[in-house]
Amino acid sequence: MAEQASEAAAPWRVAAVPGTANFRDFGGYDAPGGRLARGRLFRADGLADLGAAGRAALADLGLRTVVDLREPVEREQHPDDLGDVAVRWHGVAILGELHGAGTLTDLGELYVELLDDRGAELTAAVRLLAGADALPAVVHCSAGKDRTGLVAALTLATLGVDDEEIVADYALTGQLLRGPRLDEIRRRAIEAGLDEQTIAVALDAPAEAMRRALTHLRQAHGGADAYLLAHGASARELDALRAATVVA
Repeated sequence: MAEQASEAAAPWRVAAVPGTANFRDFGGYDAPGGRLARGRLFRADGLADLGAAGRAALADLGLRTVVDLREPVEREQHPDDLGDVAVRWHGVAILGELHGAGTLTDLGELYVELLDDRGAELTAAVRLLAGADALPAVVHCSAGKDRTGLVAALTLATLGVDDEEIVADYALTGQLLRGPRLDEIRRRAIEAGLDEQTIAVALDAPAEAMRRALTHLRQAHGGADAYLLAHGASARELDALRAATVVA
């Protein structure tokens, strides 16, 4: 467990992208047949405040694909500041009717609900990573934790990464979202009409919430491969994702 957590927190993992606080590489983990390559799979919080320095950092990473998991209203209020960065942008709204629906009290329950009800959308996001010449790619939402966390977890799980490494990768958000960036996310949540309890729960990243999601994924859906195949992915796409990310 300690070794896995330190791997998630490796110094190279966090990418220095101005205007973000949770932009990081989620490659580098052990997987069947080798190890996930670094510099191909990225996850992030919002990209609305990049500015010229942030856009230059994205260009330096060689990004080809951006997958924005936010709802249309979020994108309209705070659009990705990509400027002339040469990327293919895709919007996949993960929350749907769950966006702003009542008080959030349990992140684990939210993740289970998203897995059960938003399989087509979650799978669509993973499939975009498997597309021809899609990588390097970044998936992001507002905080880079819940929606992004589930898409990253499904991606890592289908690539054969150990559950506890997936959990550690998820929980790293709690160490990175601090200070002014956390204050800005909180301000935007209030602006969106979320209540204080929901905001407090939503800004946490408890390891147990992701463990619950992974357990449910396996017990209720047969694991990541079965889940993705049941919701629109093809075996060829999953093989292509492995070929593009796993190195000996």
